Amino acid sequence: MKVKPIEGGKEIAQELERHKIKRLTQQDILNAALKHGDSIVVVAQRLHVQRMTEHLAQGGVEAAIPYCQPENYEEVEALQHKFGAISRRFSEQPRNPQNQAKGATAQVLARYSSGQERASKVEALTNDEIRYTSPIYLRDESCLSCHGTVGQDISESDYALIKEKYPQDQAVGYRRGDLMGMWELTFDKMDLVAYLNDQPKKSRRPR
Repeated sequence: MKVKPIEGGKEIAQELERHKIKRLTQQDILNAALKHGDSIVVVAQRLHVQRMTEHLAQGGVEAAIPYCQPENYEEVEALQHKFGAISRRFSEQPRNPQNQAKGATAQVLARYSSGQERASKVEALTNDEIRYTSPIYLRDESCLSCHGTVGQDISESDYALIKEKYPQDQAVGYRRGDLMGMWELTFDKMDLVAYLNDQPKKSRRPR
């Protein structure tokens, strides 16, 4: 007797194959964290320049200040959720004291400052978390409007606006090409593995 093929059998087989759990080595996971960390940072920095340029043109420094937090952009947060990451930016001369690099983060940033490290890198922090870091350089002229030299790139009145919002500001005096700080993304290993296997998120880490 001829068995009738299951309707949609090929698609079902493909779907089952797609959901098969991949055997991932620690190096596979680290490579994925590096790849997806880079993708988050590239999107964040591109949007950052676009939005700052746009708001500086429309309303000057006052209009641009609220948009100088690319880690909080909706598109960036969506990517972080997708890959199981939480991102922050750190500096040795922060605008916001909350972005002051400390401890192990300060040690990594010091290696970027000294030139020992120049590219993004990843390392396993624990069995559950992977840290991705990437240097932040002042690449775009628009950044000087808020981070350049006061009285030269930044008017006294504009700097008064910045100081009003960030009284402890240290993030001025930069020139094009200077290191301003670094990105630090912490990947939840279970979430990243779940993404790589096209499975629902597994961790219960607070977002």
